[in-house]
Amino acid sequence: MRKSRIASISILTLASVCGVLRAEDFVINFFDAAFLPTSVTLEVGDTVTWNHVAGSHVLTSGIPGGTPGTVEEPGALFEATIDPQNPTFTYTFDQMGQTYGFFDANNPAQIGSITVLDDTLVFEVGVVDNAYIPVTIEIFEGDSVRWVHEPMEMLHTVTSGITGGDPGTIYEPGFLFNEESSDTNPIFQYTFDTPMDLPYFCIPHVNFGMTGEVIVQSRFIRGDADRDSSLTIGDAITILSYLFQGATASSCLDAMDIDDGGQINIADAIALLGYLFSAGATPAAPFPSEGPDRSSDSLICR
Repeated sequence: MRKSRIASISILTLASVCGVLRAEDFVINFFDAAFLPTSVTLEVGDTVTWNHVAGSHVLTSGIPGGTPGTVEEPGALFEATIDPQNPTFTYTFDQMGQTYGFFDANNPAQIGSITVLDDTLVFEVGVVDNAYIPVTIEIFEGDSVRWVHEPMEMLHTVTSGITGGDPGTIYEPGFLFNEESSDTNPIFQYTFDTPMDLPYFCIPHVNFGMTGEVIVQSRFIRGDADRDSSLTIGDAITILSYLFQGATASSCLDAMDIDDGGQINIADAIALLGYLFSAGATPAAPFPSEGPDRSSDSLICR
């Protein structure tokens, strides 16, 4: 389902995460003294249409008495009459990770809410026999991994680092986490906020090869090849230098792949120059803000 926030990877399934999600339209019906539904959860770029069914209303964003200068301020985002003469109002939500209130100014007790999800995901790893499934998982900073213990399995641990790892580093055993995985403690979830390649292991069964790895990629802006948070001719030069002058590869090859074609070639430099100077097509997502690239290719971002 599109609205699921879990990319589940278990013993039986390996669900891959796709790239750009298609925007959707949602409808909220405006009855005489009620909204239906009263709350909607959506993703950035989705659109909500309020549809008149009965009564005369003034649809107002925010909450009654909301703080000025915030999204809670009444009318900060929108204010519209909804009645038989003005039967619909549509708004597209373009800011992720936010909850927006709305109400009827003619009846302030009539309230509702819109929640716009962020772009983070939760990935599942099965803990079964003497193995983590999958052994290696690639995610982006801000994503979470949920380790799920197989019922009736023996006791395991999910312990960050490696045996004998350097103290004070992520390789030190248990430096980030050290959790039992058992029937009495079947789920452990951890959110990764920093790019890293993190090994982990099961203390009782590491000698049986029970190890895993989480590769956490960096968020980036497509086209920002030199990683200075802006798109300039310097980024096109960085791409060309990488292709033709043997320049050291960027830590974020994905940022050079302007069209998200899964490879870097001269067409990417040309596309970026076209965008900068000839009103050409905009780079593929993530753009213009930082974000993850969940398309399936070999390019990574560190």
